[in-house]
Amino acid sequence: MSALQELGTTWRWGSPPTLFTISHTPPKPTVPAVLAGSVGGHTPLGLLEHWIDRCRRHRGIVHTQRDLGVNAVAISFEQDGQHVAYAMDRAGVQYLALGRQHASEWHLTSGTDVLAATLLPDLFTERLAELVWRLAGPPPPAPGSRIRDMWPTAGLLDLDEDELHERFAVPPPTEGHTRLVAVASIDGLAAVHGSSTALTSTGDQRVYRLIKRDADLLLLGAATIRAERYGQTILSAPEVARRRANGLPPYPAVAVVTRSLDLDLTGPLFRRGTGRHTPPRPILIVPAAAATDGNTAVAEHAEILVAGEHDVDLTRAVRLLQDRGHRRIVCEGGPSLAGQMAQADLLDEICLTIAPQVLAVAGPRITADSATQPASGEWQLSRSLLDEMGNVFLRYARPS
Repeated sequence: MSALQELGTTWRWGSPPTLFTISHTPPKPTVPAVLAGSVGGHTPLGLLEHWIDRCRRHRGIVHTQRDLGVNAVAISFEQDGQHVAYAMDRAGVQYLALGRQHASEWHLTSGTDVLAATLLPDLFTERLAELVWRLAGPPPPAPGSRIRDMWPTAGLLDLDEDELHERFAVPPPTEGHTRLVAVASIDGLAAVHGSSTALTSTGDQRVYRLIKRDADLLLLGAATIRAERYGQTILSAPEVARRRANGLPPYPAVAVVTRSLDLDLTGPLFRRGTGRHTPPRPILIVPAAAATDGNTAVAEHAEILVAGEHDVDLTRAVRLLQDRGHRRIVCEGGPSLAGQMAQADLLDEICLTIAPQVLAVAGPRITADSATQPASGEWQLSRSLLDEMGNVFLRYARPS
């Protein structure tokens, strides 16, 4: 906010729209640096789009700005006799300063939706968010979540977000790709009292969020929704911009496998969001026997997808989801759903976190099923990583 005040006090009225980058390394003061001024009569929105296009064409611009430690991007311009300074940082927090010529007072505000005080379109926020993602990158990792390569090549340097993304990226699938994500203790437990909270960590959450961010759809069992009070992960404006730039909708869809529709419709997953981009309504995958109950309350909160007669047919369910365009599916479990997916040979990849804990109590593994025969298929380790707290991240795939 101090940077925007600096822009206001030094602004020369009549100047064209100007882009600034803001870097802040305590205890040094925040200093806005001119990135570019309007060229050829650019409007403020046109200037943003011009620079987004430049970033798409010239990756060197992106790397240079990130090397300079850019934390935020701001645009300064005049509108209806007001000076507008609008900025967004890497976490998606927005900052707005409004002032008039010869006036000493400025209107300052910050948050995740600050343009209500202006007549600027929502597209303005989307374009600034994309430019922030490209020039500033994501926020720094949380304490304890620095991650390095282990295999096939050992790494001596911490991975930034783009590098970590490369380690877990999948090529655009033509027929579909289903990935299981799970966490387990050293002695093999996947949950305590039905929840994996005791096993998770900042490093695990960093990888978990990254994988979810690139998914078309997140697949879960009803028991996990109930036990963990599961809700959609809210993405920042730069994260939404990244998804949209990669041809994805703002949020991944969420599908829940349930035989009985025994779900709390007041829970976090079913609450409607606010703002321009909100998660879509969840999809409930049910057998025909449950769908015939005619529960209108459920239909108001979720979409019903029928797969199977008396039990959910997971093979058919996955095929129906893929036919809808949900090619990259991330299965979050729990153990019962993961076991059924493995038995049905529906998994293409497993991303497993081994937490440095020995719990020595009764509990489930990452898969649980009533089948008497082991699941078929071989798995091959494709990559392993390690964070500073001792969590090991293993990525397994089917042999090619």
